[in-house]
Amino acid sequence: MPLSETEARRQLRRAVIAGTVGTTIKWYDFFLYSTLTGLVFAKLYFPESDPLVGTLQAFLILPTRRRSSELAAAPAQFAQATMVNLAREPT
Repeated sequence: MPLSETEARRQLRRAVIAGTVGTTIKWYDFFLYSTLTGLVFAKLYFPESDPLVGTLQAFLILPTRRRSSELAAAPAQFAQATMVNLAREPT
């Protein structure tokens, strides 16, 4: 059953708001983790390394963490894309 124009706009608005909130949270998480990586994680996880080498090691872990968070977010992104596609279906 096709959505009415009002319902389609409502669904699209919900998808855009959800996407914006999710993206904001993800970028805040990325900023926070990156800051902590440079300031804390080198000393915490690599205490016996030279400070420069420990910092580099901590930053090398960052892409691994980002990939795992992207894989964890995949179902939500699929649901969001499905909502947007449903809202765009021609009536």
